[in-house]
Amino acid sequence: MATAGGRRGAGAERAWCADLRAEAGAAVTLDREESGHLVRSRRAQVGDEVVLFDGAGTLRAGALIATDPRAAQVRLAGSPPARDPVRRLRMAIALPEMGRCDRMLAMLAELGVAEVVPLTCARADPGRPAQAARRLARWGKLAREALKINGAAHALTVGDARGLEALGPEGLVLLDPDPEARALAAVLAAAASTPWLAIGPEGGFTPEELAAARAGGAAVARLGAPALRVETAAVAAAAVALA
Repeated sequence: MATAGGRRGAGAERAWCADLRAEAGAAVTLDREESGHLVRSRRAQVGDEVVLFDGAGTLRAGALIATDPRAAQVRLAGSPPARDPVRRLRMAIALPEMGRCDRMLAMLAELGVAEVVPLTCARADPGRPAQAARRLARWGKLAREALKINGAAHALTVGDARGLEALGPEGLVLLDPDPEARALAAVLAAAASTPWLAIGPEGGFTPEELAAARAGGAAVARLGAPALRVETAAVAAAAVALA
């Protein structure tokens, strides 16, 4: 993944903190879950560098000053650079069943996808948006966990379900296994800086949906010859788009 930050390697320990408005030099207390992860799982010690993030774009560097696994404390310093992707990618996906969605969302968050919305289309399961709404808290946690790995500042968000017509044609790219379609990398090279990448259900978009999208100005692209599961196609497409 191409990133805007230049730091290499894993870098400092990272932890989520909801409120990072305090001035440099102030101490902030992490919640029980983050404290336990930092102290017990990561075995962080007093004096270790820690980068705190709120998932909404704020990063604060600091140093661990108390290793209570229920209420660890970090003294704040400056604001380190983020490793956000150079492109903001939004994806509309005809969601598979929820267990497969969990794995897919975790990987998309780690890759640095900005937003995912459930896609409603002819061959999509109509019950998926309601199932997704009940999964939002879990997916929010997965998105925050991804920021501990990838060094970015903005967590993936999951929005409300939309149809293709609600995405708008500008920057919209539909993924389709049509061998006559252009390669995804070539299509994205000329796409908007914040594209919508639409992944259809297993069975694909209908000919009518593809024709209507093309008529409205959207592009159609392919990953390669093989037909893929929804979650495989989504992760592979995101990797291409963010490379």
